[in-house]
Amino acid sequence: MKRKGHRLLLLTPPFVQTNTPYPATMHLAGYLRSRGYAVEQRDLSIKVVRDILTEHGGDDADELLELLSGDAPPEAKVDASAYIDELAIWIRDNVDPGFGFSRYAERIGAAASDFGEVERLVRRRGVMDAPLERRLAEAMDETRPDIVGVTCPFPGTVVGAFKIARWIRRNCNGVKLVLGGGYVSTELREMDDPRPRKYFDEFLFDEGYAPMERVVSDGRSASEPPPFVCPDYSGVYWSEYFDVVETENPMHRLWSVGRWRKLQMARGCYWHKCAFCDVILPYINCFEQPAANEIVDAMEKLGGGFHFVDEAMPPALVRRVCDEILRRGLKCEWWGNIRFDKSYTREMCRLMAKAGCIAVTGGLECADDRLLALMNKGITLASARAAMRNFKSAGIMVHAYLMYGFPTETEAEAMGALDYVRGLVADGLVQSAFWHRFALTCHSPVARSPEEFGIVPLPPKRRKGRTFAVNEIPFDEPGAPDWDRIGKVLNLALYNFMEGRGLDRPASWWKAKQRRMARENSTKGKRCVK
Repeated sequence: MKRKGHRLLLLTPPFVQTNTPYPATMHLAGYLRSRGYAVEQRDLSIKVVRDILTEHGGDDADELLELLSGDAPPEAKVDASAYIDELAIWIRDNVDPGFGFSRYAERIGAAASDFGEVERLVRRRGVMDAPLERRLAEAMDETRPDIVGVTCPFPGTVVGAFKIARWIRRNCNGVKLVLGGGYVSTELREMDDPRPRKYFDEFLFDEGYAPMERVVSDGRSASEPPPFVCPDYSGVYWSEYFDVVETENPMHRLWSVGRWRKLQMARGCYWHKCAFCDVILPYINCFEQPAANEIVDAMEKLGGGFHFVDEAMPPALVRRVCDEILRRGLKCEWWGNIRFDKSYTREMCRLMAKAGCIAVTGGLECADDRLLALMNKGITLASARAAMRNFKSAGIMVHAYLMYGFPTETEAEAMGALDYVRGLVADGLVQSAFWHRFALTCHSPVARSPEEFGIVPLPPKRRKGRTFAVNEIPFDEPGAPDWDRIGKVLNLALYNFMEGRGLDRPASWWKAKQRRMARENSTKGKRCVK
């Protein structure tokens, strides 16, 4: 197809995962190239990480990267990954206080309702600046774009994204700069601060397909994107990526080990009713699913293993995709996010395993039936356990996302959830899990009707004309338990469960252990005071 108009360069800023490319630019590139536009892409994140390791990692840096990129045994990769963690701590303590290979300035990015603090960090030179500028100059020289699009998926990429824009503004006259991605879509919808617009000309919300097409066509064209887009990995060099192995737990390692091609089975979420989720946003509530053969066509074309990054894979579509994989005799491994609902029968799970599914991840949330009903999750503990049992029978690993501190939750319910999760791990129904604390986000049903959940949102601390990021809302909940203390108990217990320890210990034992640890730490602190 004939290339149209502008030359577009899509960039991923530091820092995201090191084992596989973040998929935003690949999906945009795939869509826009199919429409005839000239698009290039570069993953500056992995390039900058490698440069920092080479510069600060000493004489063994190259050998270390080769070890993590190859087929070394897991225990060797664990040791090598520990070295990288130690190096990151050393850099943070001695060179750059905000540094972290995957969480650079994340605390600032997450809390920056005012752009001033972000801009201070953008202007301050740190470990990333020299390699970022060098790699950015290379990319601009190689591709000669007149439009640059930057994805900003997480708070930890905010500073890097604005550093990219600052450098281009200073060194490349006439280039139009566009910022999009998950962080923009969730956090910057109410932005009225003019300062960010000195860096970026446009901010794109939700799925970037049609908005970016409008940009590159000067507003003349904006097709309705298809339900499925095959990503294009041209300009991505798989040999640059390397594993980080923090644990030998095979399920937990999937996020940081392997060169997964990231796909979406469907657009949006087929459920889109959970009270804690940003279901009001268009990219979640615009559910649309493609034909199964389109998905399997992409799998055949791309090769390798696949991670489906849907909000939740639609069960009916999963079945059709499995049938199509088996019909073609395609050999592959894949995993993705699901809801623990009744659709996942024993027969369905065995079909998935036969078609190459190795693992699923799903939200069990507060693991309490009253709270699951309150948050409109659409599952029960019984249906979740039945689904997990069926996955186990098929040899499919399971990871559970867990939540604590949901409005009206009691300490007794949280401890009951801990005992329930302990039973799942002990019975081999869950291989890994993660607790996170409930956050009230402005695009959720809870935020729209807080009185139904017994909470009182606190007034925002922002000035008109100075609002940057708005997402998480502080709130009061009269009579709420001490969630800081309870969270420590939950995380202590779960860490041990995943290591195979303490599975015979009830929640009350872990509460007592956490109290003892807190007292011991307090005593140590007092002894150190002179």
